[in-house]
Amino acid sequence: MAPATGVQSPATWADVVACYRLLLGRPPDPEGAAHYRQQLAAGATVGQVVEEFLGSVELARAHPGLMGESRRTQLVATAEGFSMYVDPTDYAVGHTVARTRTYEPEVSSVLRQVLSPGGTLVDVGANMGWFSLLGASVVGPAGRVVAVEPNPANVALLASSVEENGFTNVQVFTVAASDRTGAVALETDGSNGRVIVIDGPPHQPVRASWVVAAQPLDELVGPAGVGRVDVVKLDVEGAEPLVLRGAASVLERCRPVVITEFYPEALDASPWGSAAGYLEMLRGLGYRLSVIGSDEGPPGTEASDELVLAQASQPGRPQLNLLALPSG
Repeated sequence: MAPATGVQSPATWADVVACYRLLLGRPPDPEGAAHYRQQLAAGATVGQVVEEFLGSVELARAHPGLMGESRRTQLVATAEGFSMYVDPTDYAVGHTVARTRTYEPEVSSVLRQVLSPGGTLVDVGANMGWFSLLGASVVGPAGRVVAVEPNPANVALLASSVEENGFTNVQVFTVAASDRTGAVALETDGSNGRVIVIDGPPHQPVRASWVVAAQPLDELVGPAGVGRVDVVKLDVEGAEPLVLRGAASVLERCRPVVITEFYPEALDASPWGSAAGYLEMLRGLGYRLSVIGSDEGPPGTEASDELVLAQASQPGRPQLNLLALPSG
């Protein structure tokens, strides 16, 4: 039988509409339509268009069975040189790593710059472990990585990745970093999670995926045998002020570099402050801030609160990553 040649033919708008209808079960949205019209103008083939649809997050989430149960956990040889187990149907992290073999390259580059062999990274909100694994490869056997992640499903993937790489320098804690010891509810969206503090019986039912232990970093790193912390990576979907309050001693004693997600919508909706308040909190702790990936200059170029908030409000950019360097 002769091989099919249709996949090499130039794609048409009718092909795009058919992919939307048959694979996603809906008509094209305006943003998607604009994207695919650009692809068609650039000469995309039928095969290239179909491949992009088959690799989309929307298809993976809508039809996870297409990938087969055995592929819900996939081992990826990353571009950074380590291997990582991911859920390729996870829209937040796993899909990106599975498709591109990398994740947040600008943040990864900054982490490599501020973390040295023999150093210590505390990765708060480790998720499936990209930055924990990257950190472990940077600090080497003489260094330490403390990964803090409350979602047991993420922890299982991270633990498998640690074993696969033969890392002996990673310690994983299945807890939520907080300002006090106790318990929190964890509401998940893919591999991302939002903590809901439990202070006695709730006034109304709380929808959550897990109830997990909560512990301040100040009480976590000491018993873990960590005497010095060089870098803290922080990504906890709006609970960052809560984490910093529970890490006051570590921040004062070690003066680590902090790499933090800045997600104004989540911070403003949280009961722990606001986006502007979080920036003020970091500065009050003695940090100067820069926006990672900013056009204003290389990492370390100080940015005012007004500039940070303005960049975070740009269309299509709901969150930023900040580099916080200790002053003095």
